[in-house]
Amino acid sequence: MNKTIYLPDEEADTWEKARRLANDRLSPVLLKALKEFVAVKEAEAAGFERIQIKFEDSDDNNLPKIKAFHGKWIIPPNESFILWNDESVAKGHLFSVATTAKGNVVVYSWKRERDTSSEGEPFEYDWGHRFLVFRSFEEAAANSTVNHAIREALQRRGVPVEELDI
Repeated sequence: MNKTIYLPDEEADTWEKARRLANDRLSPVLLKALKEFVAVKEAEAAGFERIQIKFEDSDDNNLPKIKAFHGKWIIPPNESFILWNDESVAKGHLFSVATTAKGNVVVYSWKRERDTSSEGEPFEYDWGHRFLVFRSFEEAAANSTVNHAIREALQRRGVPVEELDI
């Protein structure tokens, strides 16, 4: 199928540079851009937003990372689900959960420790950040580290009713 694209005269240099860089094969370049555009617009129309998370990845030697995807928060980072590890509430594991436009489940987790400075001032520090992606809530729930957070996410989202014909 042949289609014509009209560009403003002032964009002729951009077109020529792109054509050269693509070895005169701009169709795949344009098709990729159109597919990305359609995916973003469909995700936005379905109520998904672009979520970006910046963290130091404990699964990769604490290298700084930025991950982005189209999704919906069920448990956003500013309302994270917290499992405290001790009765003094000094150490905890925090979880945020989102669903993606492609139907996956994202669990972003980190650890928090509360302490007191040498001057007696309380402070908190976060560490052990992880970014995990699961194909479903069932797959995520099978992971013992995130199971409690997934159960909380389903409660917050609303547990679907299973209609039985029995």
